[in-house]
Amino acid sequence: MRAKRLIVVAASAALTLGTAQNAWAENNATGSVGVVQTGPISATPTVSASQSGTTASASAPVAVGGSGDNTATNSVGAVQVGGGNTASGSTGAVQAGSVTASPSVSAGASGSSAGASAPVTVGGGSNTASGSTGAVQIGGGNSSTGSAGVMQSGGLLAAPAVGASAVGEVVSASAPVGVSGSGNNAADSVGVAQVGGGNTATGSVGTVQFGPGTATPTAAAASTAAAASSAPASPGGQPSPGTRTAEGVPNRTTFGATEPSTGGPQLLGQLPFTGLALLLLVLLGLASVTTGLTTRRRSSLSV
Repeated sequence: MRAKRLIVVAASAALTLGTAQNAWAENNATGSVGVVQTGPISATPTVSASQSGTTASASAPVAVGGSGDNTATNSVGAVQVGGGNTASGSTGAVQAGSVTASPSVSAGASGSSAGASAPVTVGGGSNTASGSTGAVQIGGGNSSTGSAGVMQSGGLLAAPAVGASAVGEVVSASAPVGVSGSGNNAADSVGVAQVGGGNTATGSVGTVQFGPGTATPTAAAASTAAAASSAPASPGGQPSPGTRTAEGVPNRTTFGATEPSTGGPQLLGQLPFTGLALLLLVLLGLASVTTGLTTRRRSSLSV
C-alpha cells in the first residue's frame, strides 16, 4: 500500500497597483506616437509559502513619485512615469520621477531563520530630453539634449542587508551605499552614464560620471547561548536565591589567635581576655616550679 503523504502548502500573492493620479500630474502628448504617460504609481507584490514547518516569504514594494506635468511633444516611443517629465522631439525616451523600492525575502525552519532586504531610493525632480534617442532618466534634475544612449539618475541610496540565526548564533551584515547630488546634463553626447548630480557631458562618447559617494559596510556576529548561560542579576543588587554572600560576616576568630591557620589546629599566642603573651607566662611558671623543687630538695637535705 502506498504511503500517503500529507503536504500542507499555503501560498498567497498580492499585487496592488496605483493608477495615474491626474490631480498631481497632467499628461500631454502632442504630435507624438507610442507615448505612455502616467502619474505617481505604486506596486506591492508579495508571496508567501509554508510546508512542513518551513516558511518563506518575499515582497517587493515599488513606488514612483513626482510632481508636475508629463509632456511629450513630437516624440516617438516615450515613456513617462510620475511627474515633471518633458520629452521634445525624442525617440525611445524613458523618464521617471523619484523611485523607492524595498524588496525583501525571509525563510525559516527548525528554529533557524534567514532574511535579506535591499531598499533603494532615487531622488526626485524634473527630467528633460530634447532631440535625444534612447535617453533613460530616473529621479530628477536630468537634462539630455541631442544625445543618444544616455542614462541619467538622481541621488541614489541603497542599503542591502542580510541576517541569519541558527543554533544559538546570530549573524548580520549591511552595506549602505549612497551617491548624492542632483543636476545631470548631457549635450550632443553618445553612451553617457551619469549618477548622482553635478555631472556635465558635452560632445562626449562613452562617459561615466558619479556624484559624491559614501559607503558604510558593517558586519556582526553574536552567540545567544553565551548570554543565556550568564546568571541574571537580582533586582536591587540583592544576591540571587540559593546563594550566600560573605559581605558583612563578622570575623569569628578565637580569642588570642593572631591569625587562624587553615592547615591544622589553631595555636593561642595570647592569654584570653588579657592580651598577655603566653610565652612569658610559661617561662614564669617554669621558673616558679624550678625554684620550688630546689627549695624542697634543700629542705630535705638539711633534715
